[in-house]
Amino acid sequence: MMRRLLYSLRFRLVAATVLVELVIVGLLLANGARLLEDSLTAQARAHNQELQLLLRAALVAPLAQRDYATLREILSELQSREGLVYLVLYDNLGQIAASVGWDRTTPLPPPDQDSALGRTEVFHAHLPIAAAGSVRGELRYGLSTRFLKDTQQKLLREGLTIAIAVLLLSLLLLTLLGYWLTRRLARLTRASQDVAAGHFDIRLPVRGSDEVATLTRSFNQMSAAVQNRIQALREAQQRFHAIADYTYDWESWLAPDGKLVWVNPSVRRITGYTPEEVIAMPDYPLPLLAPEDSEAVYAHFKRAIAGTSGDNYELRIRRKDGQSVWCSAAWQPIYGAQGEYLGIRMSIRDISELKQSQLVLQEAIEELKQSEDIQRRLLEQAHQEQARLASLLSAMNIGILFESAENRVIYVNAAFRRIWLIRDGVELTGRLTTDVLTYSANVLARPDHFSRHVLEVTSTHEVSDTFEITMADGRVVTQVSYPVRDAEGRFIGRLWIYEDVTRERQTAEQLIYLAERDSLTGLYNRHRFQEELTRMVADADRRQSHGALLFFDLDEFKYVNDTFGHRAGDAMLIRVAGEVSSLIRRNEIFSRLGGDEFAVLMPDASEKEASMLGERIVRAISQIPFRFEGQNIRLTTSLGIALYPDHADNAEELIAHADTAMYQAKEAGKNAWRVYRADLDASRQMLSRLTWNERIVNALEKGLLRLHFQGIYGAHDQRLSHLEVLVRMVDEADPDRLIMPGHFIPVAEANGKILDIDRWVITESVKLLAQAPERPSLAVNISGRSFDDPLLPQFIGETLAQHGVEPHRLMVELTETAAVSDLHDAQRFIEALHVTGCRICLDDFGSGFSSFAYLKHLKADILKIDGLFIRNLPNDYDNQVFVKAIVDVARGMRKTVIAEYVEDEDTLAMLRRFGVDLVQGYHLDMPRADHPALAGGAA
Repeated sequence: MMRRLLYSLRFRLVAATVLVELVIVGLLLANGARLLEDSLTAQARAHNQELQLLLRAALVAPLAQRDYATLREILSELQSREGLVYLVLYDNLGQIAASVGWDRTTPLPPPDQDSALGRTEVFHAHLPIAAAGSVRGELRYGLSTRFLKDTQQKLLREGLTIAIAVLLLSLLLLTLLGYWLTRRLARLTRASQDVAAGHFDIRLPVRGSDEVATLTRSFNQMSAAVQNRIQALREAQQRFHAIADYTYDWESWLAPDGKLVWVNPSVRRITGYTPEEVIAMPDYPLPLLAPEDSEAVYAHFKRAIAGTSGDNYELRIRRKDGQSVWCSAAWQPIYGAQGEYLGIRMSIRDISELKQSQLVLQEAIEELKQSEDIQRRLLEQAHQEQARLASLLSAMNIGILFESAENRVIYVNAAFRRIWLIRDGVELTGRLTTDVLTYSANVLARPDHFSRHVLEVTSTHEVSDTFEITMADGRVVTQVSYPVRDAEGRFIGRLWIYEDVTRERQTAEQLIYLAERDSLTGLYNRHRFQEELTRMVADADRRQSHGALLFFDLDEFKYVNDTFGHRAGDAMLIRVAGEVSSLIRRNEIFSRLGGDEFAVLMPDASEKEASMLGERIVRAISQIPFRFEGQNIRLTTSLGIALYPDHADNAEELIAHADTAMYQAKEAGKNAWRVYRADLDASRQMLSRLTWNERIVNALEKGLLRLHFQGIYGAHDQRLSHLEVLVRMVDEADPDRLIMPGHFIPVAEANGKILDIDRWVITESVKLLAQAPERPSLAVNISGRSFDDPLLPQFIGETLAQHGVEPHRLMVELTETAAVSDLHDAQRFIEALHVTGCRICLDDFGSGFSSFAYLKHLKADILKIDGLFIRNLPNDYDNQVFVKAIVDVARGMRKTVIAEYVEDEDTLAMLRRFGVDLVQGYHLDMPRADHPALAGGAA
């Protein structure tokens, strides 16, 4: 009851009016309080001004006369009469002349501004005491303002009492007025509730002509209209049920949101559920759908609810007893009188018997279709397989011939006709296989041999061996035959396969030639020389025979190469190779080992025969008329001879002694030959040269090689870029002593052991990189002799891949002198290294006279300036010019520049100014085995 009262119109009118009055009264009271406060404050200020005039007039004369007793009496009288809290009078010297109401030991509060008057209980003021234009002193006093607060509160209480009385009187009047205005509206409300309860015969009396009377008249009309409409609706509903409830099909009406509104009794005959049970189902129609059809049917149901039409959609309904029945559904949208969408009407009919008949017929039709499809598919597959086989055989470069069991041709492809030069117009199918070659334009080199082979093959039903057929024009064709059998293993024919392998044979021969020949001179290369030397030594040991090795190089060849250029050097090497080749017998091996070094192997040769050939070679080279660009160049050579087994008992020692004999010839004045003599090799240097070979072999076999590392840093920020790998050898006699590379590397290069050292250094460096991916990159030095090893780049790539190291982390350094002396091999070697992904550094750059000329041919990534130009750089102007030129050229060719042998700060500063990228030297880092960058792993 209380809630209805609170929500009634009567209560709202009264409450709204009271709220408005409360706001108005509150504003009036607030404004009155503000005006009262302003008035009282103004009166207080006026009182204060009057008081100041009184105080100044009363105190000026006694203060001037310093009559302190009179001053105290005046202050006491003023305090009691004017309501002052305290008064303190200062003379012109700042001393207290008199005071009342204040402790002299306590400091006075600061004076207040006039605006603070009335805001505090005590107003602190000050008053200068002046007479005749001069200040006699100052009065400090406190004025009580409590009377202002008391007056203000009294007036506010009176105003609030009047406001409450006015509000209570207004509330009483408004309540009576609200009841009088809303009494007829209350009757309308009760009548509306009765109509809502179904009492449509209610009519209210109409009094007056105001708005409430008009509303009452409209209510009576509405009640009558609703009563008539309800009666018509009941009659229409009776007719609807008379038709719909006895319809054979299951009819239903669904609202736009998919909720079932109505369903006829036929639903029980089809589903077993009563209409009430169906209407009460949650998620209709999912509970009535067969599980296997629910997803598809529900999707159609959603589209139907959206307002579409559908006809004869077949679905399976799950009955109450669990059985499934086939039904046919049709639906159409329903619209109201104003065209508004009301939902859909759905009709469902049981078609189980019809569906059963259709299924039986459909199964028979499907079986027939499947049979036809299988036959058609097999036929298509057969045609496709035949077409693919024909295309494959036609596209092959291998000749194919199929023959039947009766030895007649069934099929030949285009490659067969090309190989045997049979015109396309000649029909071969159906002919005897033995007659096919009569149409060939080929001429067999050995026809009888071929005929015997064919007869042997056809006499058996087995796979034949590969048979080579040589044509009269030099072509080589291989033939092989396979028997063809059916699924039960019966012989039904034969397959002949022919392949023209002429080009493959020529390519193989060319590869063999390239693998063992020097690309410049056409002579055997170092690899073939090593094989032939090993073979000669083995044959000599087996047959107890002997042989000779001749070693020679061209005197001053480096001078010719540097003075006249690489082209002149190449021409000279080709001319020497041609002249000497004419002196070599068929059983002798003439090889170019690299650069200007040549060797001749003489199996079964005596010392006399070797000496005679050596003399002819020296004389022939010295007589070569060589002229280049208008200048005559005289060639000479120094040749050394070593005999096996007189001078050596193995191939390595024989090479070392032949090399020693060649140096003995050079020491004799060059343009000469010498047979190895041990007595001339008795000096410490020559003896050391002979013993180093064994020491190097022992170091490799016993693990006496060690790696040291020196850092290469950025010239500007001195951050570590990478490490250069340096090799050392442990002295076998004194394990605490390390042998520097200058002692054993030249010997290793001369006897070929440098190749093994290079591979060992590469392997160990890659292992170090693999141990920690964050370690800085490593740079390894490769000897010029490695240019003759075509497998070294492949070895580097395989080693990196085996240990999982990124190729860019390994840098390969090649000396410029070695590269320029054998440019073709160096170019090939660098290109092969680039394929592996490694970076290339050209070491000792500038040491040759033609560095800039060859720079465009050697595709190196980095140039390392020869230390010869870096030492004493700040004091050598010529070296400064040369280094700056190298940096400018390298920058123009987008190459990185490294300067080595940086040994002081002045050199480093000058290299920075020149634009050098990286620096290396004792000023920055000393070579050491335990470099901290390897331990820390950070560059």
